[in-house]
Amino acid sequence: MEFPRLVELHNKYEGLGVQFISIDSGEDSAKTASFLEENNARHTLLSDTDDKVSDAYRVFAIPVTVLIDQEGRAVFRHLGYTDEIGDRLDKEIETLIVWRDAA
Repeated sequence: MEFPRLVELHNKYEGLGVQFISIDSGEDSAKTASFLEENNARHTLLSDTDDKVSDAYRVFAIPVTVLIDQEGRAVFRHLGYTDEIGDRLDKEIETLIVWRDAA
């Protein structure tokens, strides 16, 4: 399951200015908020009730993970989840931090 790994990555990088945001597709925001609380997630939860975010990031399946750089550009995108993707996310976040710090 992807979520514990995302919580782990959030905890690892939050002190370095990396932000994690979960987007709820509007199914049941209360249920989603409860899920985040049960999984000790402290990151931001937003609701996409009109599908504008989903449309902007071409979300047609769940989960989709998008890494956005400090300029607001979507630079890495993953559809679905495997343990391998979790490890790749860690490396991609490190890359974004290096790019940010070099700017």
